[in-house]
Amino acid sequence: MEPRMIRPFKIFLYFLLISLLVVLFDQWLERVNFSIPGYISEIQESQLPDSTAGLLIADSEKIFADTTIVPAQDSLLAKDSIPDKRKKLIVSDSVLTAPPLFQELFLSFCRKAQSADSLYRVIRVLHMGDSQIEADRITSVLRRHFQKLYGGSGPGFVMPIDPLRINANVSISNSGNWTLSYSYKKEDYPYPVRYGFPGKAAWFSDTTGAFTISPIAWKSQKLRRYPNVRLMLSSGTGPMYIEAETDGQFRSDTLTSSVENLHLLSYQATSYPKKVTFRFLAPVSPVIHGVTLDHTGGVAVDNLPMRGRPWPGIRIADNSMLQEMSEQLNIGFIILQFGTNVLPTKTDNYNFYRIHFLKELQLLRKLLPDVPVLVIGVQAAAESQAGEMVAMEHAELISEAQKSATLACEMAFFDLHRAMGGTQGAIKWANESPSLMLTDHMHFSGRGARIVGDQIWAALDSLQTHLKNPLVP
Repeated sequence: MEPRMIRPFKIFLYFLLISLLVVLFDQWLERVNFSIPGYISEIQESQLPDSTAGLLIADSEKIFADTTIVPAQDSLLAKDSIPDKRKKLIVSDSVLTAPPLFQELFLSFCRKAQSADSLYRVIRVLHMGDSQIEADRITSVLRRHFQKLYGGSGPGFVMPIDPLRINANVSISNSGNWTLSYSYKKEDYPYPVRYGFPGKAAWFSDTTGAFTISPIAWKSQKLRRYPNVRLMLSSGTGPMYIEAETDGQFRSDTLTSSVENLHLLSYQATSYPKKVTFRFLAPVSPVIHGVTLDHTGGVAVDNLPMRGRPWPGIRIADNSMLQEMSEQLNIGFIILQFGTNVLPTKTDNYNFYRIHFLKELQLLRKLLPDVPVLVIGVQAAAESQAGEMVAMEHAELISEAQKSATLACEMAFFDLHRAMGGTQGAIKWANESPSLMLTDHMHFSGRGARIVGDQIWAALDSLQTHLKNPLVP
């Protein structure tokens, strides 16, 4: 008996039915946000050595051959990830990814910020980053938005010595032989230094030292208004005399013994000070961790640049000092913006960087579990080759490594590479008139930095609006 032939019309119907089933199955996968983990790539990546040559890091931050490698996490957008059933990941224009835990913590911060001004309480936002944020770039835009919405004024955190001239908000002068040390460089202080979030500390080598802070006349009124001045110090081995002068008004403090924990001295001026001077007399200089210049309430936004650094250095800071700073300064929100210094390191796999970044974020989450953290991914960049500007295609790989580490810690991620338009973004921004990039095509111009600040704020503002007024399904 000859087999029956299937008619062409039936073949067409079978093909149509199968195609329809495939489409429906694909849409179902998208609705449930299902993803297939890349087990094979994870196994291959786990064999990669640490590739930190050329990066400005401390010896203790290096990962050696016997280090346990953490498997990579899926860093795709929310539609490709398994969401929390109670609250979905929020993606705003495909640039901001906010996991459920971040949403809860960020909403809590927004509520505290809303009442901070009326309660005469300052809540802080730390903006930590590499040279991309030096001279208050990007931070100044975020500060303006935060303080316009929640109140507050003043430039926030400053160091008493500024050898690199990266402070753009106040005038700082010193007398005495001062040194600025870094957590990631060798320093000569006679005793171990307990570093905090800035990754810096200052001291004088003689028995006396002084520094003066003054507002810059042409800066905005918001920056020049800081009646709430606080000095942060620790260490010292014996009695210490401190004199603070604010516009001719004097106050003296004597510390009779060494200060092991973070010590805050607060000075409330009756008006906006024109000049604040601190004078010290001590057999061994105290470690000065910084000065905060704020209003009596509202939000303070601190600019903490770390030139040359690929990550914030949480692992080489003192854990107790970080927690003390967070508690005493009332840190409510942390923004991390690194990656520029990884761009010169070219490879086809940045798992080594993801591991380092993940370890930084894991420790930060452990130390400050109630503080929301937003990571700004590395920017699109370009370089000169044979006289022409060529996009750094590996910037996207660095961004993906950062995103993977960020989402693994349930922190939020802002995809700056995508916000700039993708791989060709830096070239397009450089071709704007006036240019949005500096001549190195890695750092933003002043105008470019303002646009980035506004982009970040727009995403955060959209998120907080959604969280405060969730749409009813």
